[in-house]
Amino acid sequence: MHPKEKIKMLRQKIDDYDDQILDLLIKRFSVSKEIGAIKTANGLEIGDPNREQEILNRLSKNLKGKLNKDDITAIFSQVYQISKNLQKKVS
Repeated sequence: MHPKEKIKMLRQKIDDYDDQILDLLIKRFSVSKEIGAIKTANGLEIGDPNREQEILNRLSKNLKGKLNKDDITAIFSQVYQISKNLQKKVS
């Protein structure tokens, strides 16, 4: 297979994975909105640094050797920020 054709095929895989990632993020953010509504109704803080660290630790342990903790943190810090923004909008 010609390198350009191989690259095109691999890029299509990336596009497919990106679509799946976004679909899962939308589902995750929907659950975050539900949590935000519960927190708001009960006067609880939106942010929970302990929960965020718990997630990072779990993912780092599960992905050991596949992705380092700094990369996981970089990815999920954005996810957390979006989640918190969405939770604030619910209130």
